[in-house]
Amino acid sequence: MNRVTAALAAPLQVLRGLPYVAWIILYCALTWGVFGALLGAVTPNLRAQMGVSFQQMGWLMAIWSAGGAVGSLLGGAIAKRFPPRRLLRAYATAVLLAVAGVLWAPSFAWLAFFMVAVATFETALFTLGHGLLAELSDDPEQRTRIISLVDVGYSSGSVLSPLLAAAALALNPSWRSPYLVFALLATGLWLLTLQRQRLRSVQFRPDHAHADDAGPDTTGRAPLGYAGLLRQPLVRWVLFAGLCSGLSEWGQYFWFVSFATEALGQHEQAARLALGFLMAGMVTGRVWQAFVHSRWSMEQKIKGLGTLAALALAGVWLSPADPPFVWLAVCNFFTGLGVSVGFPILLGIALRGFPQEAPRLSALLMIVFSAGAQIAALLMGEIAEQAGLRAAYAVLVAAAVGFVVCAWRLGKGVPVRV
Repeated sequence: MNRVTAALAAPLQVLRGLPYVAWIILYCALTWGVFGALLGAVTPNLRAQMGVSFQQMGWLMAIWSAGGAVGSLLGGAIAKRFPPRRLLRAYATAVLLAVAGVLWAPSFAWLAFFMVAVATFETALFTLGHGLLAELSDDPEQRTRIISLVDVGYSSGSVLSPLLAAAALALNPSWRSPYLVFALLATGLWLLTLQRQRLRSVQFRPDHAHADDAGPDTTGRAPLGYAGLLRQPLVRWVLFAGLCSGLSEWGQYFWFVSFATEALGQHEQAARLALGFLMAGMVTGRVWQAFVHSRWSMEQKIKGLGTLAALALAGVWLSPADPPFVWLAVCNFFTGLGVSVGFPILLGIALRGFPQEAPRLSALLMIVFSAGAQIAALLMGEIAEQAGLRAAYAVLVAAAVGFVVCAWRLGKGVPVRV
């Protein structure tokens, strides 16, 4: 009983120890998760009410992702040039104005503009938050667990988003009604950033304060910038692993239902239900990483979980026609568990070598994860059109194997160039 009580108390202790700014970042992650899943939920209503074609929706999703990449740079490149409290307030204000534009947009062109604006500034907040949370602890393992809380918040928002959309559409069938709910959430975020007294002391530490964290090889090192980071073998391996992880995660999210219905003969509703286990696996992994102390190192975790994801994706790919629902659900759960903590652990590994570069490293990882999602959407779509979905699904398995290769290479140790 004492062990159970201690296990339940551990998450509460972690949460009680968070400063006010961390709660703003976690709430931002929740809203970003809600927003990210809304577009797919409202697509049928949006197409019917605005006369939008599937091709236009595809372009909207593509430029929406591009807005996220720009936001990553805004949250990373200029993060240390201004007081964080001002950036938090400015970006939250921009999100609120952009959502108002989405609710007003009279045409598809205006809608696309404001949707990209929301994605840009939400991602800027998300990336800025990673940089701030990375400085709450000097211990690499503890730092990674704190950053993992952001993914827990994002996953929670992704889980809530379809429920909020369904409730809003039940009350009002307009595609804008779920975005009105998001506007209320964004207003709450904006109000949190107005608490100047609580945010007055929030600052990035100067670069020289990280010298001792990085070890003797990095003592006194000046900021490298994006170009300097990209010349580092450690960063390149981390980014390639992030690209593979993003492709695996979003490829399964984008294409599983189509693959299960067309290639495996599953009913659409059963396929969607099986896909829900992907998010369940992600939430499980992220809660475990954030709250449960483990004797395994970060490298050991991604090697084991990456291998699990590769095996699970291969299980889906090699499934015969009409497989049992339980099999697909289990494969999705293990896939989600396998890719769940890729971002925070990869960021933690990179920060161990370059602790003074948290905003830039977070931005670079966000960009490669977004690039992985784009490859999953465009490359797999093209292959599916030409050679069928089973051939396209081989891309996911290859990406998962690529992630495992990167994880093993990182586990052997990659030197940091002085």
